[in-house]
Amino acid sequence: MVGDIGIDAMWDDAPVDVSTEVNFIWSIANKLRGTYQSDKYKDVIIPMVIIRRFECALAPTKQAVVDKYSENPHFPPKAMYRISGFQFYNISKYDLAELCNESELLAENFKNYISGFSPNVREILISAEKGLDFFKQIDKMDKNNRLLSVVKAFSELDLDPRTIDNVKMGYIFEELIRKFSENAEAGDHYTGRDIIKLMVNILLAEGCDDIYDPGKVITILDQA
Repeated sequence: MVGDIGIDAMWDDAPVDVSTEVNFIWSIANKLRGTYQSDKYKDVIIPMVIIRRFECALAPTKQAVVDKYSENPHFPPKAMYRISGFQFYNISKYDLAELCNESELLAENFKNYISGFSPNVREILISAEKGLDFFKQIDKMDKNNRLLSVVKAFSELDLDPRTIDNVKMGYIFEELIRKFSENAEAGDHYTGRDIIKLMVNILLAEGCDDIYDPGKVITILDQA
């Protein structure tokens, strides 16, 4: 789709090579072998990818956030956003690399680190009802001597937005989901990019110009 703002990444078929990053992450997943079945690797890998992406994004402003929190623990979250540069932040003194320096307290400190994220991120990572319930996976990895190797490997993964933009990050995440879906249970499968593009093209086919009318409400039947 070409317009005044250039090419929409959704419609750009130019290949994005994410093999290096995906292969590295998949090698980390193999560290879970024996403790997790392959279709459950995602219970660890997806949250860890999210944590590492957030960590890399926050790195340049992390100390300023920690200092401000130390100065005023009641500093308003929205004001903290301005310091972090994102709609989230982390007030913990830890990062993944630092966690590995105290391996005997790794599980406890890792939970402390995750609890240092702003409430919107904590809900994603910790909540058992609405989120990923990741504390349970930390305990499981710790009990089975997998936690240190996983945390150390992710601490070495470059997911910095300044080197891996959002489009490439999307492809990395998409490829991981595809790999996990190869062993998925019935009804839980990855929908290919080509199928999604076809569906959207049909929705935007000739005679559908009225969907752009202001306030237009569109109802779609998903028979899957």
